[in-house]
Amino acid sequence: MPAYIASMSPFQVRALSGSYAPTNGSSTLLSIMPAMWAGNDNIINPWSGGAKSTAGTKMYVHGGGHNDSSNNGLYSFDFAGAARPTGWFVENAGQTGVSTDIAVGATGAPISVHTYDGMVDMGSTLYRIGGSAYPQGGFTTQMFRYDKASSVWTRLPNWDSSPPQFGGMAVANPAAGKILALERTVSYTGYKFYRVATNNWGTRGNVSNQWLNDGALAYDPQTNTGLCVSGGNGYGIPAFSLSINWSGETITQTARSISGPGYGAALIWDPARGVYWCFGSDGNNTILYEINPTTFGVTSHALTGDAPLTPEATNHGTFGRWVFMDSWRAIGSVASRSSPAFVIRLP
Repeated sequence: MPAYIASMSPFQVRALSGSYAPTNGSSTLLSIMPAMWAGNDNIINPWSGGAKSTAGTKMYVHGGGHNDSSNNGLYSFDFAGAARPTGWFVENAGQTGVSTDIAVGATGAPISVHTYDGMVDMGSTLYRIGGSAYPQGGFTTQMFRYDKASSVWTRLPNWDSSPPQFGGMAVANPAAGKILALERTVSYTGYKFYRVATNNWGTRGNVSNQWLNDGALAYDPQTNTGLCVSGGNGYGIPAFSLSINWSGETITQTARSISGPGYGAALIWDPARGVYWCFGSDGNNTILYEINPTTFGVTSHALTGDAPLTPEATNHGTFGRWVFMDSWRAIGSVASRSSPAFVIRLP
C-alpha cells in the first residue's frame, strides 16, 4: 500500500495536491487537456463519469456530450506511487469535429456522450454503451470498445430498441465475458447481455418495474446478486436488488427501500468487507454510504479530511468516475476538471 494512503484513517478524504501532488506534475484534468480542446472541455459536469474500474490503479474519465462538449478524449489518473500518486495522463486525445456515428466494425473516435453509468472496464478493454450524444442530445444506441494497449476505439453492434435509444446502467463480468445493460430511457424496463467473445447482444428481456432515473449498478460476482440505487424512478422506488443469471442471460428484480444515496451516485461492491459503498450523487459530497447486501440497511459514514467533495454541478453526479483499489482499501475519484483527484480510505 502506498504510504500516502497507509497514513490515512478510515473514511478520511485526501486531496492529491500540495505535498501529495502527482509526481508527473499533473494536479488537475485541465492541466493535461490537449490544446485542441481549449474552451471545449466540459466532460465531467454533464451527467458523465468513467469506466467503473474494479481492478488496477487507474481511474478513467470520459464524457461530454449533448451541447456541453464535443471533447471525445479519454483521460486517466494513476493512483500508483509511494509518497505521491503518478497523476493524470491522456490515454487517447480524441478527434475534433466528430458529430456522427461511424459504421459498425470501423475504428475511430466516437461521438462525445453523457456516459451516465453505461461505461465499464473489462481489464484490457473499456466498453461504452449509448448516452446522450453531441450536439443534438437525445439518446443513442451506439456501442464502442476501447483497447487499452493499442489505444483504438472500435464501433460495435448497436443496442437494439424501438425507438433506437439507450441511456442507463451497465456492469461487466470479465470471467463470463459478458456485460449486463439496463435501459431506463426508452423501454424503461429493458435489459440485455452483451457477449464480448462474439460481439453480439442477447435477446432483450423485461422486468416488472421501471429502472431508476440516473441510477448506478454494481454486483457481487460470488453470489451473482446485484444492486441498483438512485433517488427514485418516478414511482416511489429508490433501489432494486438483482439476481443475475449470466449463463441463462436473465435477471430477477426486487424493489428495495434504500434512502439517501441520491441520483447519479457511484456504487461499488467491496468483496473484502461484503458491502456496497455509495457516494458522489447529486446532493452527496460529505457522506460515504455502506449498504448491507442482505438486509439492505444503510450506515452513513461522515467523510473527514478534505471533504466535502465539491462537484462542478450539484445535480449530475459521479456515476463511474472512480477506481476501487481493494488491496489498498481505498477508492480513487475526482469531482471536477479543475480540482485535484482524491482518495477515500476504507476500513
